[in-house]
Amino acid sequence: MPHTLQYRPLLIDTLITNERIGSYQSVFQPANDMELVGAYLWNAHACGALYPLMGAVEVTLRNAIDQALVADLGRFWWAGGKLRYRSFAAGVDAPHAVQAVRENFAKATRNHVAEQRRRHAVRGNVTPQHHGIIAKTEFSTWEFLLDGEFLGRGLIWPRHLSAVFRGKWPLRQAGAMLAHVHDLVATLRDFRNRLFHHEPAWKRYGVLTETDAVQHLEEKAAKAESLLELIHPENLRLLQANGLLRNARRACSSAEIRRFQHLAQTHRVNSLAVLTGLVARSAQENSALVARLDPGQDQHFLILPR
Repeated sequence: MPHTLQYRPLLIDTLITNERIGSYQSVFQPANDMELVGAYLWNAHACGALYPLMGAVEVTLRNAIDQALVADLGRFWWAGGKLRYRSFAAGVDAPHAVQAVRENFAKATRNHVAEQRRRHAVRGNVTPQHHGIIAKTEFSTWEFLLDGEFLGRGLIWPRHLSAVFRGKWPLRQAGAMLAHVHDLVATLRDFRNRLFHHEPAWKRYGVLTETDAVQHLEEKAAKAESLLELIHPENLRLLQANGLLRNARRACSSAEIRRFQHLAQTHRVNSLAVLTGLVARSAQENSALVARLDPGQDQHFLILPR
């Protein structure tokens, strides 16, 4: 069936476009258009598998910071000058990170109020709700809140750093730890944006081969796991218990690229012993194995580990 598709001019030239798929040609070196489109579809598959990790990073970081600051500064801790910063001086504009936090919360409040008006057909004033505003914040809000401007005596960091990041710290000094998590969040936010905007997730400066591309995705998944564990180890255990980490690791592999390029081996299942062996191999290797029943049926199946 894949060999009968109209890859050109319809799929590649018109629906996907050569501009979008050109980078796949140079990095993955496909032998034909079927393999080229396979690499393109693999990227979408990998993005889908990584999505739960990126979503968990954003939500758990947001909630951990919010809960710590609510307990100290009240439910609207970002308003009314409660959020102090290190370089404050009367009559001087706030630095970029501080201004960005203010603008992000103002935007989140507007979006929350507008949504409540649409949803409930309200014309008059709408009282903003804490949870509604928090839910509307952009990921960048929480990156900016980890800026060094908020680190100092009487400021939110390091006072609440251990309440937000309850896992084992890789660094002892609070300032170094704050810089470490800020860099993690900045890296993951940029990567998350690539995923959510349907861009090649594997693409960055220095990625020249398929091996580079796979390694890049593996590194990003590892960073997401690291941040989730820093916030609280139970976050990681939740994803592990539901197979989401295994799914992400499996998707970010050359074996999965081969599968989407229709180059993976098809295993003939002609006995229960063969099936049992394939299931065991799939679990051990964390791999998706293509199988079909013998004798010669056209229907193919995937054997996936739980």
